[in-house]
Amino acid sequence: MGAAVCPGRWRDAMRRLPPVPRVWGMAYRPGMGWSWFRRRKRILGDAEEAALVEAIRRAEAGHRGEVRVHVERTSRGLHPLSRAAHLFEGLGMRHTTKDTGVLLYVAVEDRQAAVYAGRGIHGAALPGFWQEVVDAVAQGFREGASLPALVTAVERIGAQLRQAAPGADVAGNELPDAVSQS
Repeated sequence: MGAAVCPGRWRDAMRRLPPVPRVWGMAYRPGMGWSWFRRRKRILGDAEEAALVEAIRRAEAGHRGEVRVHVERTSRGLHPLSRAAHLFEGLGMRHTTKDTGVLLYVAVEDRQAAVYAGRGIHGAALPGFWQEVVDAVAQGFREGASLPALVTAVERIGAQLRQAAPGADVAGNELPDAVSQS
């Protein structure tokens, strides 16, 4: 027989423990049992995300390219371009028609940014263009104007795509017009 637990003693013991902050939760993972996880606050608010999604929709008009924005807290110890390349694959951007996807990647706490373009678009851009976009985003973050900097960067990427991959988007909207966060 198992040991019985007196409900009164258990309650007293639980009262002595410090309260668990609301940012913590528990989850059951098959094969691993119950474990604690930390709920993370979203990096961008709803209004900021909506403004970026609208900028992405405007930037994707008039060409065959696809634009995505990914925002995360840290680049997990990787170079921002390496992390952007990893996310480019993970978000399925390599599978666009003629590989014309462009990912704008931002690691907020690391203060790093990168632009990763698919093979179909990277060589068609002007030399130094991608670095200019990254520098503009970094400058905006330094000045505390992160949202306008991101919107401007997306618009500049859209203008570059109109020059490098002009024409009607026969394949349609291949990727969702969304901002991914992690």
